[in-house]
Amino acid sequence: MGSEMCIRDSLMLVCAAAIAALIIGGLAESTQQRIAQNQADYDLKQLQRAINNPSMTLIKPNSDSTHFELWSGNHRQGFLLPIETTQGYNGIIRAWLAVDQAGTITAVSTHRHQETPGIGDIINADAPWLDQFFDRNLQQHQFRLKRQGGDFDHVTGATITSRAYIEMVGQGLKDNAHRFVTED
Repeated sequence: MGSEMCIRDSLMLVCAAAIAALIIGGLAESTQQRIAQNQADYDLKQLQRAINNPSMTLIKPNSDSTHFELWSGNHRQGFLLPIETTQGYNGIIRAWLAVDQAGTITAVSTHRHQETPGIGDIINADAPWLDQFFDRNLQQHQFRLKRQGGDFDHVTGATITSRAYIEMVGQGLKDNAHRFVTED
């Protein structure tokens, strides 16, 4: 009698686990599309924030491109470039770098990071510290900390984050310099 009860309890437990798994699987399946749409909406909001100009149209040159071209009417005005570094205090930092045709920065917007809350907030999308990148380019600026002979301020307590971000932006410009139209 005791062994029958144990088997019955085990079967009930297995059935309950199977039903729970089906319910959880069904919920995950039913919310997957909504999650994907929310992520796409968030990404678009980040892109619009990065270009900082609602009249611009974002166009991907081809399906394999990771960057966007910025168009106003029939004229390409610049580029929106994905940049990233693994040198942040807590790992990877990803951002969007908006530049005009000549490679001069028009906006920078952090997309994702894992920097320390509070201290690492200097790189959040709306942080005033990012304003120092506006209107800078490779021809006239050194993308290093001022104390290392560069042109950019760091934030005390967030030196690693500051350095990583500054170097990431500079490297993003270097990596994409072939796209820029410059006058020699």
